[in-house]
Amino acid sequence: MRPVIKSAWPQEKGRPKSYIPHTKANNDLEATLGPYCSYCEVFSSDLEIEHIISQDQDDTLAHDWDNFLLACGKCNGKGGKSNKPVDFTTMHFPHLNNTFLSFSYKEGGLITVNPAPTGISRTHAENMLNLVGLDKYPGNKKYPKQSQNDKRWKHRKIAWEWAMKYLPEYEAGQKTAQDIVDFATQNGFLSVWYTVFANHPPVKQLLIRSFAGTATNCFDTTNSFQPVPRNPESQTDPI
Repeated sequence: MRPVIKSAWPQEKGRPKSYIPHTKANNDLEATLGPYCSYCEVFSSDLEIEHIISQDQDDTLAHDWDNFLLACGKCNGKGGKSNKPVDFTTMHFPHLNNTFLSFSYKEGGLITVNPAPTGISRTHAENMLNLVGLDKYPGNKKYPKQSQNDKRWKHRKIAWEWAMKYLPEYEAGQKTAQDIVDFATQNGFLSVWYTVFANHPPVKQLLIRSFAGTATNCFDTTNSFQPVPRNPESQTDPI
């Protein structure tokens, strides 16, 4: 899950911009976050305004910029996050944590909780995975029925296959880092591309800089652009 950074509440005539109805925030959100789902990372021209705290949980935040992210219909809908209760103190969120450290991306479009974090950090990552249901795929006994109609894994699988196709071409000098990133930014899934090109810092650097809204402070510019904790001051959950 790509860590993102949002701009401050946009201003209009010297005051916070009104988002009534909340759909008015779409263009401003895309300008700051790019045309990517904040959860599954798919590129889409038809993203929805995602209320982080659902209107069922707190309707006073229905038009609050700070309560918005962008999400695809699957992540934002009944099969994903929908109106499930949210507790920021028990979950990793892409605008608050380095969620790239929360999960591992694997061949076949599979996503799992990163085994490296332990304790509360691991629990918080698991809670986010369960909130959005990104580990739904055919054969996962955790979702015996729901996973059958969920194709998010398939989109990640396609991105993985494209990245694996481009990897030897890049290593052979047939494709440049810019070639790779130009293709990736038009398809999404930064985490997949970053994982496949893990041994190639120039590609990772360009991916991080080229995907609009990526939280660049979540990567170490002095150490091959490795992901670093976003909240190092926290003793319980530095991620």
